[in-house]
Amino acid sequence: MKRRLPLVIAALVIVAGGLYYFETSRLHEITLTGIVTTDDVIVSSEVQGRLQQLLVKQGDRVKAGELLALIQPEEWKANMAFYADSEQQSAAQVAQAKADLQYEEDQTRDRTRQAEANLAVAQAGLTQGQADAENARLIFEREQALYHKGVESEQAYDQARTAYAAAKAHVEALRKQAQANEAALALARSNESQIAVRRAALEANRHRLAAATAQKEKAKVHLGYTEIHAPIDGIVDVRAALPGEVVNPGQGIVTLINPDDLWVRADVEESYIDKIRVGEKMAVRLPSGAEREGTVFYRGVDADYATQRDVSRTKRDIKTFEVRLRCDNGDRSLAVGMTAYVTLPLATDHGGNLK
Repeated sequence: MKRRLPLVIAALVIVAGGLYYFETSRLHEITLTGIVTTDDVIVSSEVQGRLQQLLVKQGDRVKAGELLALIQPEEWKANMAFYADSEQQSAAQVAQAKADLQYEEDQTRDRTRQAEANLAVAQAGLTQGQADAENARLIFEREQALYHKGVESEQAYDQARTAYAAAKAHVEALRKQAQANEAALALARSNESQIAVRRAALEANRHRLAAATAQKEKAKVHLGYTEIHAPIDGIVDVRAALPGEVVNPGQGIVTLINPDDLWVRADVEESYIDKIRVGEKMAVRLPSGAEREGTVFYRGVDADYATQRDVSRTKRDIKTFEVRLRCDNGDRSLAVGMTAYVTLPLATDHGGNLK
């Protein structure tokens, strides 16, 4: 009996080793349970108002730019009309200010030219008068000398004296007239300050016109927001609002999904994440049993929640990482929320251990 015990133990060891080898050699792949998902596109309103029409229902296919819903536009139409009238009024004020400026410029230019001409005439007359006065002075002085010598008569002397006095008075009158024309020219030129005032008024009216135009364009944009259009090609997944409800900016009205942009999301234990590479292809099996190929396009870089506890020597939590695979959905077999099973192949060495 004692001789058989070592043989039995050896046989048990061989059998156990065989079973271990058989079990570990079978571990060449694992199956991950995932779910088909996508990014939802929530179509919302950009203005507040009552939802007047909702033109689609769940399951409808829509094209990018297609009209989905209408918000009552009366308030925004009224704003549009108000700012359009404000723009027209500002445009009329600009036209009036421009006409006033042109009139002021023309008047100032004409007055200045006339004043300059009058001043030139007055200055020429003054020069002529001064020359005449000088001539009258010379004649008077000559007549005066002759009169004192008894050569000239008293009548001739008196005529020369009065002519000289008249010439001096005339020069003084011409000088006053020239001074008046200088003042008139200064007054005409001072109207240029009025031109500056008119020009400033025109500029202010132009700014008001630009502001009114901007407000009108803003109202036009808001009026356009009352039409809700599809941002992408897709399928209506959820109707979040119904006709008659008041919606606020940013409030979802419908949710769209793109059936050509679905993917399978699965969580992989950290023990295997290093064996997955972006661009790697894996088999994806649907609940119906149908299989198709999926391509990894995303591998999580941050660990997610722990799914189990390692009870070996390390006593650590085994965390998971998210993996996403893109599958062809041309036949529309995939649907959001569907379960999908991803086969992760594992390379093993000759001892059945993971490499």
